[in-house]
Amino acid sequence: MHETGIVLATALSCVVRVTLSNVQRALVLGLIAPPDTKEQDCLMVQNFTPPWKSVVDTGVLADLVKSTQVAAALGNKVDADGGQSIRQSIQSGTIDAASTLDGASVADVLASSIRASVASIAEFLALTTSPAAVMLTSWDGTDLRRGAAGLFVRSSEAGVSDFGTIIVTAGGTTYRRVYQGGLNPQWFGAVGDGNSHKLSGYFSTLAEAQAVFPIAYSLDQEFDFVAIQTVCNSGQGISSPALHYIMCNDAVALDDNPLIWISGTSFGDFTNSILDFTALKAVNTVMEYIDDPTFATGNASGAFVNASIYSPAQITDVVFEKGMAVYTDPANATQITGSVSGGVLTVTAMTGNPDIKVGDPLYDSQWKLGTQTTITGFGTGTGRTGTYTLSNTTATIAASDNNSMSTATGHWNQFGQKLTLPKGAYTFEIEYSCTLGGSYAMLNSQPGSIGLGVNSGSPGSGQSSWVMQGPSVTLSNLSDVPVTGSISVPLYVPEDSTQFVVVSVSGYVNATFTRFSVTKLNRNAAVLSTRDGATEHYPLGLLTKGFSINGPGRDSGLIGIWYNSYENIDGTVQSFQTGSVNSFGVGINYGSGAYLSEYWDFSVGDCGVCVQFLQGSINAGENYRWYGGSLGNSACIINNPGGGEFTFYGTSLDYSDQCIINNAGRIETHGCHMEMMGPSAYDKPLYHCKGSGAIICHGGMFLGAGNHANFPGPPVFLETNMSQMIFHETQLYNLTCADGRALRGPGQLKIRSSVNTGNANVGTYNNWTSDPLGLAGFFIPQSKSVLTLNGGVGLTGGLYSEDVAGIDQWTSQGASAALSTDYMFNGYPASLKVQTQGQSRNDRIVICVPIEKYQSGNIALNVLFPYDLSTGAVSTNDVMPTDDADLAVLYFRTFFVQVIGSDQFGRATFGGANLFCGEDDIHVPKAGYTKWLSHGTSPGYLGNPGTPGELETDTIGAGAPAFATHVALILDTESLPKCTFYIGAVTANLY
Repeated sequence: MHETGIVLATALSCVVRVTLSNVQRALVLGLIAPPDTKEQDCLMVQNFTPPWKSVVDTGVLADLVKSTQVAAALGNKVDADGGQSIRQSIQSGTIDAASTLDGASVADVLASSIRASVASIAEFLALTTSPAAVMLTSWDGTDLRRGAAGLFVRSSEAGVSDFGTIIVTAGGTTYRRVYQGGLNPQWFGAVGDGNSHKLSGYFSTLAEAQAVFPIAYSLDQEFDFVAIQTVCNSGQGISSPALHYIMCNDAVALDDNPLIWISGTSFGDFTNSILDFTALKAVNTVMEYIDDPTFATGNASGAFVNASIYSPAQITDVVFEKGMAVYTDPANATQITGSVSGGVLTVTAMTGNPDIKVGDPLYDSQWKLGTQTTITGFGTGTGRTGTYTLSNTTATIAASDNNSMSTATGHWNQFGQKLTLPKGAYTFEIEYSCTLGGSYAMLNSQPGSIGLGVNSGSPGSGQSSWVMQGPSVTLSNLSDVPVTGSISVPLYVPEDSTQFVVVSVSGYVNATFTRFSVTKLNRNAAVLSTRDGATEHYPLGLLTKGFSINGPGRDSGLIGIWYNSYENIDGTVQSFQTGSVNSFGVGINYGSGAYLSEYWDFSVGDCGVCVQFLQGSINAGENYRWYGGSLGNSACIINNPGGGEFTFYGTSLDYSDQCIINNAGRIETHGCHMEMMGPSAYDKPLYHCKGSGAIICHGGMFLGAGNHANFPGPPVFLETNMSQMIFHETQLYNLTCADGRALRGPGQLKIRSSVNTGNANVGTYNNWTSDPLGLAGFFIPQSKSVLTLNGGVGLTGGLYSEDVAGIDQWTSQGASAALSTDYMFNGYPASLKVQTQGQSRNDRIVICVPIEKYQSGNIALNVLFPYDLSTGAVSTNDVMPTDDADLAVLYFRTFFVQVIGSDQFGRATFGGANLFCGEDDIHVPKAGYTKWLSHGTSPGYLGNPGTPGELETDTIGAGAPAFATHVALILDTESLPKCTFYIGAVTANLY
């Protein structure tokens, strides 16, 4: 440590330099440092022997002080304590008492001796004198809080006491703490001994506590919590010793006020401290703001308002009945194109049903006709195109106006309620029941949807300042059987204000709403990590580290850390290092504004869900990165229905009931160890993707512990044909289940150059024996679409008809397909029962088998016709006829296709390219047949990929064209009479 010289003016008019001790160096420089001096500028002073320290008088002045000039000025004197005395030098005239040490007088130095210390904050506040420095030995005079001890120096600026770094005494003097690094919560009254210490132990009234800690709201609050929150709000950073902080107690366990960490402001090191939230409890109290949330009064109050921004030709009003709000999609609307002039309607084109008739109302989309306009008579029209007389003789609509007209109201609706809400967070929720609307028969191609929103002027009108977080729900596969559901989204009100909360309905759907609710949001989180209150647009990625947040248990319904911003969602949130979150319902929950977070050697465990990213978050989900650490020992590790992007590097994802579920985003692992028991139940796969969700594993290892013969279902479930899981160079063990399957669902499991150490059914796809279907071609009963959920690894498709767009995935007007246990192939649980109306209709069953690029193979189809095709009676025939007159034909063709998604019914949609690759006509005895018929085809295998020619853009000579993602099996039923038959299995050997 280098020396610092302090100038003294002496009575001898000489200038000498005194070298001070460590303590005095800090003291004196603290006296002269300006209030905003940075910690690194506060240098320590050494080698000055203070008056209260004893030394041995050797007679050699240089042994007492290094400066011989100072030694000469002071003289060889000792005080009663044996130490060299400045006071005696002053008395002898050697040093003038008025002399200064770089601005601080010698008298001040003597007055600020640490012998003049204070033992508590209360004693400090009571000072009426103004020494240059004060030593605080504890926070309140007890040994428990000695961590608050420190040196305070007098400041020339006025201040407000914060009990940690600034003290203003009764004499009006402001003191600032001399410190280096971040702030220690003990300076603000925290104890950290693992015991409860309430504010009431120091403050007699809440007002007294709030004068010091404005964030306080109850004397029952834990001092540890208030002190840590104060430090986190300071922007100076945290520097805590390793302590056990109690964050809540039974008296405040239901207060729903989390510790708030602000991005760019709250950061620093807790040095392996425990933040103890084990007393926290979930808040389940419901505070309702809608006056009639379940429509119990039939809207007697008139609170609910239909939208008025559309014309009747565009919108159907909701009717508010007791217990419900009902929106009906009209079945008898006729859409009209034409013109109006002089009381005459000229119809040039029309769609829908029925024909125009006298007495029909007539609406237009631009409000030119008036709401009471009706058809009064026929001109040249007879119900379709032509002219008609109207009750309105003054309206004019030119053919060029592009103004649609209709004989009924339309297919859009918005209704809502006007609310006045105080600033805060809320939950907006609806419950609904839907059926297929009447306009579907008019070839209305608009899918049904329900959404929530807010408006300032009226339902559907006016930009709102309230922040709504949540998408619409698109409804498909509707029928006459009601589909029930609910939507719940966060709502944030930035200031006390009045707006409309709104429900929107569109498309061919009848909707009944039984709940319309706005309640105060129960955050139920230990820590809220937010950008709200951040002072910078993109705050630096400052770390918070060295803490363990401990909760009351995985069944508590509480969140450990909730990332969520309402007012400021544009930017990053906090990153963590060397810490953990333990024993919560959800360890880390990502919401709006949460993205670009990083974690180094951080762990989450013993939770219901370790990390989750739910739907409805705004500007969130981008790039959550984990380096090392571990997640596990929980019910589930990752729940990702919101489609967040997660990347793990060398992280352990271990021993949980499920690893990744509801994944609609992209999750990558690099060199990660994933070890856990196999699925505990058929409907609890270890890995589950939906939509276009993907899990990509680079290297590392998957270890399915236990006996795979006891696993009740495949470990991987890929719910849609766009879902996928890919292993690159990964070591696999026990990626299977009792029946040999690795996965189920129509998505693709891809295993590339990986090491297979424990499952003969899971190998690479580039060999002659692997089975990418994994027995998936056998139809297994389930509750929704026939092939897209529990059908196994590789199948998707539907029933397509040239005569009608479709009713649902497996129903047209001429045929239907459904799972059945009437007849089962090879002992498997079910077959696909097909019923066709015949009459030369071409209702095509399409089943798609996924393939790798350039892959081909053998496709086999097994069908059964157990009934006489003429009488419908059960057949006893087991002889194949030789006469073609006794046979019917089921056409079986295959195509290389590119599946690019799915339509509103869940059926596969295809790209523009396809390539015919084989057929096999199945000859069916008209008398029926008691045996399964097996027919197959080998899609053209063209050899290994070759080198493209000069004018070609892709490789050639492959088993499948480069665009192909699937082989489509197409069964044309046009040559069959009305009959019922069964598809038992689709099997494939691909290479």
